[in-house]
Amino acid sequence: MAKGIEPAKQADAAALMAGAGAAGPPHPEGRAALSEHAGDVAGICNPIDRRHREPQDSATEAADEGRGVIDEGGGNINSKGLHFAGLRVKLNNVHVSSLKMNNVQEESLRDRKKSRRRLQILEIARSIIASKGLRSLKVRDIADAAGCSVGSVYNEFDDFDGVILTVNRETVQALTARLGAVPTEDPVRQLYGLAKTYLDFFAENANLLRSLFEHRMEDDRPYPDDILQMVMDAFALMHQPLVRVLPDADDVKIALLSRTLFSAVHGIISLGLEERMVAVPPQMLRQQVTQFLDAHLLGLGVLPAR
Repeated sequence: MAKGIEPAKQADAAALMAGAGAAGPPHPEGRAALSEHAGDVAGICNPIDRRHREPQDSATEAADEGRGVIDEGGGNINSKGLHFAGLRVKLNNVHVSSLKMNNVQEESLRDRKKSRRRLQILEIARSIIASKGLRSLKVRDIADAAGCSVGSVYNEFDDFDGVILTVNRETVQALTARLGAVPTEDPVRQLYGLAKTYLDFFAENANLLRSLFEHRMEDDRPYPDDILQMVMDAFALMHQPLVRVLPDADDVKIALLSRTLFSAVHGIISLGLEERMVAVPPQMLRQQVTQFLDAHLLGLGVLPAR
């Protein structure tokens, strides 16, 4: 029995060698190439090794993905979920910035509308005062002409006084600019030039200039200091020429003379242009102002201009 098995094993071995020989040409030295058997070894071990290496491969892939996210986002992000969350944050920031920009644009639009409404209200108030006088100015008329509510007028200027005072500021600023343009080379001629310029401005803007002096604040509140200072600056334009024609006079005397001269000229012009009384024609009014200055300067010992 044992002897029968032995020849059988030898026959199987011979068949196996025959099959191996059929698989490829013999090695020059009579041995099969190692690479040919390496494929069989790899094929046999691959399933085993794959089972053992799967956790390591998965960890490596996750690390690679993490590094990809880190490289892409520039932060310590180690998962796609966090990366997408970062993208959402960036998108939200862009959305917030867009909303802020829209808010700024809306505020700018509101500011422009507010500025246009303010200018419109001022123009309407100025027109009413110039044509009808301060006593004809009513806040309801301003609101109706501007196409807005009375509350909107108050929102722009706090109160009705605010509207009138703003118009008066613009009036005295325009007056001071005109008076300031009078030539100053000759002090005596400057005094005549100031009087003539004041007459011309008053004739052109009679009701607006009257508003400057006629307006009384509600609830007996004090007149704003800035407007009072503007008026004093207009008075002061007569100060320098008086200093030059009266070099020996002290500052107090010059200040009183400046105020008196301005007030006198204002009174002559205001009464002369008053339509409810006997109005004086402009040319005759100019002669009266000139004659007053002649007499006033002679009284001060100053020769009038010729």
